[in-house]
Amino acid sequence: MLLYVYKIYNTPQFQHKIPKNRQDSQVKDFVMSMTTSNKRIEFMPETGRTLERLTPHNSVFLPIDYMHGLMSACRSIDPGLLKNNAIALAKIARLFNLPTFGTGDRSGRSYLGAEMSELEEILPDMQFIPRSKVGAWDVPEYREAVRRTGRKKLIMAGITTEQCVTFTAEPAIAEGYDVYVVLDASAALDTRSELAAISRLTQMGAILTTWSPLGAELLHDFATPEGAGLLKIYSEHQGQMRALEDSFNTALKFVKESVDDQSEQAREAAYTKAREL
Repeated sequence: MLLYVYKIYNTPQFQHKIPKNRQDSQVKDFVMSMTTSNKRIEFMPETGRTLERLTPHNSVFLPIDYMHGLMSACRSIDPGLLKNNAIALAKIARLFNLPTFGTGDRSGRSYLGAEMSELEEILPDMQFIPRSKVGAWDVPEYREAVRRTGRKKLIMAGITTEQCVTFTAEPAIAEGYDVYVVLDASAALDTRSELAAISRLTQMGAILTTWSPLGAELLHDFATPEGAGLLKIYSEHQGQMRALEDSFNTALKFVKESVDDQSEQAREAAYTKAREL
């Protein structure tokens, strides 16, 4: 790994990223410190940046414009699935106690629809910052609220991906924040707009993800106290995980019922049934 990263630094297209006054030995020291840290640091050749591991202690949750009128106008994802994913993401933010700053347009324009009440029910401590600007980062109160946390990982999701999410992410990335855009908890007006947004977000350096792996990335270890909580969220909001859990519990029930029965034939029947599920 060390040799690989060092070779990248010495390719012509990345030579300009290394200060002229940095000697070769200093480059080696830098690469060594980067690859032997007890934190997982990823090198991104496209940008020349390093990415520190996402944790509950360096992250902020930023839900953007979850208003029913806007949500119903989006065609890039089924509205019911969008709502399910947004609720799951909010539960993950609550599980890991992430500072949360919501934003939306409270100007009274009725066509935007009411705000999604489930978010405030799940996150009662969420600070809501109303705005009229397209990008929330252009609102001083919003920007300063995030800055005061001292955290550099911004988890963004909302409506629409191609406008308010993108135009909030862009200046934050330019300011040095690592922005994680949760695509399946966001929506665009149509598929083409979403594809354009994905391309633009990728080019500007955003990290694109979905809510399920984001939860696992924040968790790191299912043996921690939050592990059971995340599995519960998976079960509640992912049909395939719920089916897996139901099958496991049914199989476990068959096995447990055979414990008190000393008949080898009964035990074998239970294990056979468990394997079939």
